[in-house]
Amino acid sequence: MVVVGGGVVGCACALELAERGARTLLLERAGLAAGASGRNQGLLLPSPDPRIAPLFRESLARHEWLAGGPVPFGLRPVAQLLLAGEPATLPLLRAHADGIAQGGFQVDTLGPGELVRAEPSLAPDLAGGARCEHARALDPAAVTLAWAQAARRAGAEVRTHDAVRGLLHHPPGAPAAARPATPATSPGRVAGVVAESGPVAADAVVVAAGPWARSVALAAGVDLPVGGARGWLLQTAPLPRRVGHALEEATWPGSEGVGTRMRPPTVAELARGPAGDGGRQGDAFTLQQGPAGHATVGASLHVSLREDPELAETVHGLARRALRFVPGLADAGVVASWSGVRPVTPDGWPMVGPVPGADGLWVAAGHGPEGVMLAPPTARMLAAHLLRGEPEPDAAPFDPARLLGGPPDQRGGV
Repeated sequence: MVVVGGGVVGCACALELAERGARTLLLERAGLAAGASGRNQGLLLPSPDPRIAPLFRESLARHEWLAGGPVPFGLRPVAQLLLAGEPATLPLLRAHADGIAQGGFQVDTLGPGELVRAEPSLAPDLAGGARCEHARALDPAAVTLAWAQAARRAGAEVRTHDAVRGLLHHPPGAPAAARPATPATSPGRVAGVVAESGPVAADAVVVAAGPWARSVALAAGVDLPVGGARGWLLQTAPLPRRVGHALEEATWPGSEGVGTRMRPPTVAELARGPAGDGGRQGDAFTLQQGPAGHATVGASLHVSLREDPELAETVHGLARRALRFVPGLADAGVVASWSGVRPVTPDGWPMVGPVPGADGLWVAAGHGPEGVMLAPPTARMLAAHLLRGEPEPDAAPFDPARLLGGPPDQRGGV
């Protein structure tokens, strides 16, 4: 098996495949965690979609197991505090809290006075909040390396700085074991990849390349509707006091549940203004303080058509929003800012499973801001389906066929 992509999802998939006895090679075009997997806040948060509650519990258990390995990634409990800045956003806050509670997690609703008592750093005029004790924090880049190292220990080969430039295929009608495979310029079973180091034959290819999954799958004649949504973060110098919660504004688009719905802009929209006019986008306040006292402040969501960062004005918007919720940050030094491109799908749910119309090609992509949390269940679903030939019972919402079997406007094609 070949797994394309060295982010958190790809590394977790490589481990799961290797643990189940498959000969596995992971190929990453840059370094491990070079994309959004190493450029996020590193939070495992209960989802407001109660259907995800079992997957969240599975993820916590798997991360606890991984924390016993040789690569430390700072897994620690943290209380989550959801925030409503204005009364108009209270319905969103209540819906988010109700969804978490329906998943079986304790959530405490807080009025303005209770909110400030729970977290004295907050502005005193916020409309309300909700507190949940079940979140976890970790170092996202380090946890990706931990998955990769566990995959190596299980027998997988992990190869970085080796980009996949194309796919191999067997001609139509040829048996799966036929050789040789040729570059995939016509329909046929996918039979490997063309890497910079040379062609690699494989029984199956798993595309876990995040927002670049689309370009890999195009080599098989399939347009996977996976886009990119850039998120910016700021990092402060160590703060003089502890912020006792992971803070999240209830209007943050990533707080609505699995993934993030977003579509690319049309040509007409680009003609009228900056890239990003076509999709949902915005800035909202989030904050998580690390063990050394620094705070990571976000968050943003913008359609991204480029690999290199754009929309740098966003960092100023993040700073303005942060001061609305935590005025005491005004004198905190900002020591870094960075962004990552999250992989998103039109309906906000990841694609995990076989790619229709491309026998031998599998996908695990489109997780939006939930990649770290959903990596373990994604890997389990992908490996079980690939190796057993039957999907897991809880994998139905992630079936790629839902986005590849409808009208062109729903498939991401034209």
